Amino acid sequence: MLELEIVHAWPGFHLELHLEVGAELLVLFGRSGAGKSLTLRAIAGLFRPASGRIALNGRVLFDARRGVNLPPQARRVGYVPQGYALFPHLTVFENVVYGLRGSPREIRRQGMEWLERVGLVDLAGRRPHQLSGGQQQRVALARALAIHPDVLLLDEPLSALDAPTRSELQILIRNLQRQLRIPILFVTHNLAEAMLLADRIAVLEKGWLLQVGPPKDVLHRPARREVAHLVGVRNILRGQVRGRDSEGWRLWIGERELRARPNPLDPPPGEGTAVLACIRAEHIALIRPDRPPPPDGENRLSGEIIGEIDYGLARVLFFRVHGPRLTPEREYDLEIEIPPYVYERLDLERVRLWTIAIRPESVHLIVAEEEKEPPASVLP
Repeated sequence: MLELEIVHAWPGFHLELHLEVGAELLVLFGRSGAGKSLTLRAIAGLFRPASGRIALNGRVLFDARRGVNLPPQARRVGYVPQGYALFPHLTVFENVVYGLRGSPREIRRQGMEWLERVGLVDLAGRRPHQLSGGQQQRVALARALAIHPDVLLLDEPLSALDAPTRSELQILIRNLQRQLRIPILFVTHNLAEAMLLADRIAVLEKGWLLQVGPPKDVLHRPARREVAHLVGVRNILRGQVRGRDSEGWRLWIGERELRARPNPLDPPPGEGTAVLACIRAEHIALIRPDRPPPPDGENRLSGEIIGEIDYGLARVLFFRVHGPRLTPEREYDLEIEIPPYVYERLDLERVRLWTIAIRPESVHLIVAEEEKEPPASVLP
């Protein structure tokens, strides 16, 4: 178990994190400059916070109040920084066994064992410059794990790799975590990578820990506007709760009413509460004229596609509602995301007038008052 409490301040930036990480893969997710890499450096002993405490399996690594600050080599921490930091003058094998102690025979056994686990036995005698980026990353992983660490820290380890190599190493890292059963902290700003790898995601923004939870909760139930933006919610609409009935919550957004049916685990907002209605663009359905209408409880809006962006693997449509608007202050009301084959089958380049459907369960509510100040800490 990794217990982490760190606080540090610079002019214009404040870092404050309270986290507990068990035998799991925790992704630190957020924009560049959010404090993710700094957090790993603090755990590794390469950065000393102004205050706080770091303990690993009950062993104190850092305690500002007691004056404890173990050096990196005494912490039993495996660390793969950005750029891998391999020794260019050493072979693959020599890099992997660099931190090991013991008899030459035992060191060789352990080194070859880890090279086998990462699939590099045949390259043991090569130098780093003779390897591909993916192979260098495997060497860095093997070196970090060969010391049998109690925690593994990975700082954007896959960001510079091509997509096929990245996919291979994502599988390798996931499998290693399941085999080793130690805490792994993995830094990324890639949402798809975070969703694939994480047991839990910790969202950071400007040094603050905004939300911690399972990937699906963070994706579909963001706790704050900043989290919603970071996890790709394209539609964040200001509104007010008007009341509740058998169909769920009635919201007034812009000039019209929408229905929402929040997750039962979320605290219900009171009548008159100012909220942000979050609707993922991929959860909005276009209703084909030749298909049965959606159930009566769904939100139905008629309007027109007034623009679009082609992202290759997806199309984002800009939809303007006819009549009373959701966002009258701008040109369009909603963004809708669909795959290219749906765009082609529905002939959307030509057919621009549509009715859309939004399930009440797809409308996630964030109480607007909670947007004023970042939290001091978020505990899992």
